[in-house]
Amino acid sequence: MPVSVDQQIEQVTMRQYGLLGRGAGMGNALFAIDYDQLPLQAQQTIDLIIAGGPFPFREDNTEFRNNFQDLPNGQYREFTVPTPGIANRGARRIVARSTGILFFTACHYERVQGRMSNEDRIAATAAVDAEWRNGFYIITGLEIDFRNKIKAALSSLPIRSRGRR
Repeated sequence: MPVSVDQQIEQVTMRQYGLLGRGAGMGNALFAIDYDQLPLQAQQTIDLIIAGGPFPFREDNTEFRNNFQDLPNGQYREFTVPTPGIANRGARRIVARSTGILFFTACHYERVQGRMSNEDRIAATAAVDAEWRNGFYIITGLEIDFRNKIKAALSSLPIRSRGRR
């Protein structure tokens, strides 16, 4: 798919501020992806966030702790993105910041299995989901009105405690 001009501009800006690439001590890389290039299931998850749910898994709309500091500092929530052909929750997620900034990952579980070499990390990610690179993708190319809807939805959704429905 061709990269939109908006995505190119956003990526240049994010690189200038150190938001893309691999920072010192980062376990995973941060990439950018245009909204239109997301899997349909990720777009549907974002629509579900805007609608306020209901979410299919009890872990949805719970705090994402960013323990490995792969993402910029801030408060985040995670939402499941269904993976075609997988019967359980799978490893794909939308991670949402309260500001309306969204991230997509296809290797949620792989990235928290401990310290690995970059080569081992890439191989492990391919075993989880060969279509995607290890790390997080910041979602770019969103219209401001759409991002504002996301931000409003997140501010109206109380964060759910883990283990409670």
